[in-house]
Amino acid sequence: MLRTFALALSFLTILRVPLVPARLASPTELAASFVFFPLVGVILGGIWVLLAFAWKLVLTPALIAVLLTLTMALLTRGLHLDGLADLADGVGGGYTPEKRLTIMKDSRIGTFGATALILVLALKVSALYPLLQTGQWRALFLVPILSRLGMVWGAYRSVYPRPEGGLGKAFCEQLHVGHLLAATTLGAVAVVLVAPLAGAVLLIALSGCVGLLRILAQRWLGGITGDVLGALNEIAEALLLTVAVPVTTMLSGT
Repeated sequence: MLRTFALALSFLTILRVPLVPARLASPTELAASFVFFPLVGVILGGIWVLLAFAWKLVLTPALIAVLLTLTMALLTRGLHLDGLADLADGVGGGYTPEKRLTIMKDSRIGTFGATALILVLALKVSALYPLLQTGQWRALFLVPILSRLGMVWGAYRSVYPRPEGGLGKAFCEQLHVGHLLAATTLGAVAVVLVAPLAGAVLLIALSGCVGLLRILAQRWLGGITGDVLGALNEIAEALLLTVAVPVTTMLSGT
């Protein structure tokens, strides 16, 4: 279990636990690591909250929002942002699933990818600002947990469209219902313990986001790739932060 958690942590972040390099892990181990994606979100959410508490002593909420967004990108090596850019370039530049998949393998960022990055990062900063102003620390903690749970939901029972295979193939084909239930349980426990009402609304928003992107990815690409899962995390994170603003405002006023 510790080995699998270390694999998830090493894959999703710059944090390293020298138990098993991802390149040496079996497809079964890679799929099992999905169970701990929400737990990795706990670590990232905790870092967000600790930094926000520390920085609020000397910085403005606007600057903290920018720094928190930058910190998350650094902690995750820009992995999910890269997936978002690749997906946007592929969808924007290709007219068939095959052409889109080919474009997505290009390491260069095009106009569509750059635009998607700017929009998502701007949305995150804009949503973080009011949450920081009103001290909604629980939302900051929950969002990274739920966005990573969204990747598990996105991968479960999905089709991998690349015939040559890839890292995402192991995730999609080896992930089974036990992994899904375990990851969902971790996410649900976090919601119940931290913010039951607001968290329930965020879970509903997350399910809609995952469902829509799965449908679109099937139409655009013929299935789910690792880039799609990365894009899902970024889109879900931005969406959940945005939804958290009115939700926490309304609940605070009741």
